[in-house]
Amino acid sequence: MQLEIYQWLVPLISIFFITRTILQFYRKRRTVSSTIIWIIFWGTLILLAIIPNELSVKLAQVLGIKSNINAIFFVALGLIFLFIFYLSAIVEKLEIQLTELVRKQAIDKQKMYELQAELDKERLMESESN
Repeated sequence: MQLEIYQWLVPLISIFFITRTILQFYRKRRTVSSTIIWIIFWGTLILLAIIPNELSVKLAQVLGIKSNINAIFFVALGLIFLFIFYLSAIVEKLEIQLTELVRKQAIDKQKMYELQAELDKERLMESESN
């Protein structure tokens, strides 16, 4: 069996990204769920590269789709939508956290100005009484 270039290139790239993802997890730059999702994603790419026909035909049978290529596109499109939803949820959460942080800083800054104004007023009163 002759291996196509993608059948050895995709697994090499995938192994690189799996290793990178695991290292990011150990450095606390990724969560457990994110790490698992990316390892499954890259592992699936390895399987699709090594045994593309067997996997795509089985996937088409399971999903009830006549063409194995259509099954791959259907699943890939579903995964893309899943990733977009996941990323948009993360962005929304970050926007909320940023808004809360900015509000808290604005309130703290205003309290500091008010406290400073009170201190200045007290100093002025003390200097006028002396």
